Amino acid sequence: MSVPAEMLTRDGRGARSTRPAAAAAEEERLREWARLHVERVHRLKLHVAAFVLGMVVLAPVWVFVEWESNGAFERLSDGGKPGDWDPWILYVALVWGTIVAFAALRTSFDRPTTEAEIDRELRRLREPS
Repeated sequence: MSVPAEMLTRDGRGARSTRPAAAAAEEERLREWARLHVERVHRLKLHVAAFVLGMVVLAPVWVFVEWESNGAFERLSDGGKPGDWDPWILYVALVWGTIVAFAALRTSFDRPTTEAEIDRELRRLREPS
């Protein structure tokens, strides 16, 4: 029977865990946060790819629809006159881009709360006003 060397002490008895339970719990909490952060980054990459692909597909659709209904690239619409183009694709891009931007901000500014931040907030709350 072979036993890994890490499991043995000098006297041959099994080694006890040297990490306290609090450190193990903190390590587990950080590991869970890291897993969630990696999932958010993957989700953000998916949203960005969907946005780019969606705009690549919608732009020619917009051009075709406007070309068929107006016949030329004269100017963007603001009153619905013949020959004007309706800029609906800009609204789609603006709304969709804003949603992707908020997801990117959430992903980039997301970080675990540290014990120092908690202690600082506790000191601030305990100070008399």
